[in-house]
Amino acid sequence: MSVQGNYDVAIVGGGPAGLAVGSELSKKLKVLVIDKGEPPATIKAWFIPKDLVEKNPDVEPYTFGGVTRFMAQTYSGAKARWKTELFDRYPYVKPEILGYWKNIIEKNGSKIVSRCFYEDHLAANGKVVLKTSKGTAEARLLIDASGWNSPILAKYEITHNSYYWWSVFGAVAKHPGGIKKPMEVGDYMLWQTFEDTNLDKNASLRSGRPVFEYEIYDENTSLSLVLWLTREMVDVDFMKEVYLRVIREEKDTEPFHDLEITDKDWRYGWYPSGGLTMRVARDNVAFIGDAGSWCTPCGWGMGFILDNYKGYAKNLIQNINENKLDRSSLENLVSLPVYDQYQTVLNQLASHFLANGTAAQLDKFVKLFNQDSSVHVDPIICEKMFTLKITESDLKTCINAVLKTFELKELIEILPREDYLLLLKLGELSIEEALWDKTYRLLHQGKGPKRPLGDGYSF
Repeated sequence: MSVQGNYDVAIVGGGPAGLAVGSELSKKLKVLVIDKGEPPATIKAWFIPKDLVEKNPDVEPYTFGGVTRFMAQTYSGAKARWKTELFDRYPYVKPEILGYWKNIIEKNGSKIVSRCFYEDHLAANGKVVLKTSKGTAEARLLIDASGWNSPILAKYEITHNSYYWWSVFGAVAKHPGGIKKPMEVGDYMLWQTFEDTNLDKNASLRSGRPVFEYEIYDENTSLSLVLWLTREMVDVDFMKEVYLRVIREEKDTEPFHDLEITDKDWRYGWYPSGGLTMRVARDNVAFIGDAGSWCTPCGWGMGFILDNYKGYAKNLIQNINENKLDRSSLENLVSLPVYDQYQTVLNQLASHFLANGTAAQLDKFVKLFNQDSSVHVDPIICEKMFTLKITESDLKTCINAVLKTFELKELIEILPREDYLLLLKLGELSIEEALWDKTYRLLHQGKGPKRPLGDGYSF
């Protein structure tokens, strides 16, 4: 199938962001979607906050089960375990949701061209000429939804604030005898480490310590994986080697020792962990999904898309109708509800803390969520943090708990210097003078006077 023709919008990338936004745009506009694969090609499932199903009732037929219990466990004995509190469950979204969006696009008379590679484009005189491996098309707007390694980002020399990478390798596979106790359907082990994965027993994630996670889908099926949070992407062959050793040899993974894995079961990938960039565009060119940094620092991607794609498409249709497709107009149409500074900053700081903290420091962090801890943080705040639903009151609780648990010197050692301004911004957003003073001192490496009254900063 050729791409030849004139369109209102051409979308490069047929993943969740491209198809979701394309399905909405196709209700009012003529849309072209190209993808180098065969959309929908993924067989991944995503879990999301339950309120997003209520916000998008058309998604409900494509959901199942869900996460009902969170756990964390380190090799040196720190443990946390709690039932989901923010919702009764976090439902899974089936990969068939991509087929649903694909059908909407095609039923509305728009076009999806598979196995079609982006080659180049020229944006000039209020239109875009798109060159692909299956011909040339013209459009009023080009939307890049082709991912973090987008050739369009590279063409414009755009780099997002993503100086950490999540590297992930695992499998969705069957347990031949069924899952074993104490695991339950709905379990999500969000953090487990092992003593023998690194020569340095106190190694941080940034220095190469892998974390084991799993989700229990049903009585016989799980998704298990290892992940790293580092400055560079981890080699896939090395990730596979570590994953297989972890699930076959570690004492604490005994329920996975007989996991049956076939070649079609493997899952792996890389995604950036930075701030929410989003406000990036060029004349007649917009960026969405990973290309637009449409994910949280902790990697919450599908939930982000479901929370925002309809509103984004509505704003974009208005811009197209008013012929406001210059760079400034496209950047300003991004007014997403999750773009709240204190949520994003805290999420970013938490991700960087987890990357840089030693094993002992991570133990202290995990213990914050235990009832018997001298400084206790309600686990619901952990859920709110990675779903971007945290309040200013929750923010103050988190900051106070961290500052009571960790000395300023420790925080200086854990967080990279580029995060000090983020800490100061948290102090500004949280209002309280005591927190302002501590973050000001941290910015100055614990030295110097307290922050002068009325002293302000711009970010």
